[in-house]
Amino acid sequence: MVRSLPPLNAARAFEVAARHKNFSRAAEELGVTQGAVSKQIISLEEFIGAQLFERLPDGLVLTVEGRELASALTPAFDKLSDAFARYSRRAPRSRRFRLATVASFASQFMIPRLDVFEKDLPGIELEILTSDRAVDLAREEIDLSVRFGGGEWSGLVSTELVSGTLVPVCAPSLQVKEKSAENILSTTRRLQVFANNEWRKWEKETGATITDASPPFIMEHFLVAMQAVLAGQGVAILPEIIVRDHISTGAMVQFAAEIEWQDTFHLAHLPNAERRPMVRDVIEWLKSKTA
Repeated sequence: MVRSLPPLNAARAFEVAARHKNFSRAAEELGVTQGAVSKQIISLEEFIGAQLFERLPDGLVLTVEGRELASALTPAFDKLSDAFARYSRRAPRSRRFRLATVASFASQFMIPRLDVFEKDLPGIELEILTSDRAVDLAREEIDLSVRFGGGEWSGLVSTELVSGTLVPVCAPSLQVKEKSAENILSTTRRLQVFANNEWRKWEKETGATITDASPPFIMEHFLVAMQAVLAGQGVAILPEIIVRDHISTGAMVQFAAEIEWQDTFHLAHLPNAERRPMVRDVIEWLKSKTA
């Protein structure tokens, strides 16, 4: 029996467009033009003899037939992705190395040392992928990741890369103006990054008293808080590894005692990853440069 199937590209274009409800975002995911996605959808509609989207002034809406087809195709493509995840798409002798990490570590530690990396590990073609989500290392062919957290991720081997040292930092102008840590804290807005409040732990461990000049700014990412510090907009307690270079150049100053935090940056990889010499080499390089 011969199966009557549409072109796979047309089915894939529809599945992505159905998830996004937007041809432009579907085109971005697929790496094609919006026009190409539209043509594929029209081709699929002609194949099945039914309209899949209603094109309304405020966006796309799936028709009844579109919803039914999407509910069947999405799990089908998920199964295809799982089936092919076990097969490497890279050439056996590929020197490409994919490192996944968060933007703060990538921008503040890796980027300033790319020339050193290239000199120390010639021949390795480094790709840096940044994401705040827990990337699926197998599915996305990640050789190694640097994650921030407690170090426990299901199915992965993780080792602490640096201690969880948090450093109170401010712009040099604030230290010159206010002189002491007490004055800085009593006159400058605090920037809070951690949901469970790193400042309270700092206050408890150092014995200092925090008197807020204004309610603290709450920020989700280290990188945003760090930029605010550099701009003189407040003071923050940030991981030593991402402020290290700024302190050494004088762009930031440590104005009070540091503390140890329960979370920090870890190396994380699949159980058999260290069998590859490249992975071992990059791990050793990261350990030596963060020491």
